[in-house]
Amino acid sequence: MREEEEIRIQPERITILKQSKAVEIRWADGHCGTYSYAYLRWHCPCAECRGEFGRPGRLDAVDHLAPEEEELSSLEFVGAYALQPVWASGHEIGIYTFETLRALCPCSECEVLRQRESKEA
Repeated sequence: MREEEEIRIQPERITILKQSKAVEIRWADGHCGTYSYAYLRWHCPCAECRGEFGRPGRLDAVDHLAPEEEELSSLEFVGAYALQPVWASGHEIGIYTFETLRALCPCSECEVLRQRESKEA
């Protein structure tokens, strides 16, 4: 991985915004993304939620979640490379690498970049 890419995916500050139910991540390159709890929950990368071995995951079969599924209880670091949310429902097996979180950034700037990249692919 190039040095500039490594900097791009390193969080400088992570703040849990309890009142607005979001997690704000300021990245080392100065970019800032705000991820709602619901957005994070619906993008859970674990095998149970995303599926595995060609089978759909739990989130593929539902169109809504119970309120406790989208309520963050805590947010834990996994080494120096990821975050692991613990949801009020008890779900805690999704590990979001910093690279994944940066790729998921929901801001309009990142959305435009993703659309541009998908057209070029």
